[in-house]
Amino acid sequence: FQNDSEFGEVIWKFKPDAALHARTFLFHPAQILEDQSDGSLIVRFWASGHMEMCWHLYMWGDKVEVVAPEALRRMVETHQRSDFPSLP
Repeated sequence: FQNDSEFGEVIWKFKPDAALHARTFLFHPAQILEDQSDGSLIVRFWASGHMEMCWHLYMWGDKVEVVAPEALRRMVETHQRSDFPSLP
C-alpha cells in the first residue's frame, strides 16, 4: 500500500476527548506528539500510504482531523462519521 509519490509530512489532530487514548498508539516509529493547550493532540511523522492511513483513521470517527497532507485530508473527510462507536 505504499506509494512513493505520496511520501511527505503527515499531521493529525485528535480532539481533546480522544487525545489521551491516541497518545497510547504507535502510529509511526518516528512520530512526534505535541500536546495542545486546548487538550487536543497533534501527531506528526513522515510517511506514504494514504489508503492504509485511511483505513486506520476510519476507526477514530470524527475524533481526528487530518491537517496534512491535503490529499489524505480529502480522502478521509468524505468518510468520517460520528454515528457509530469509534475510538476512544
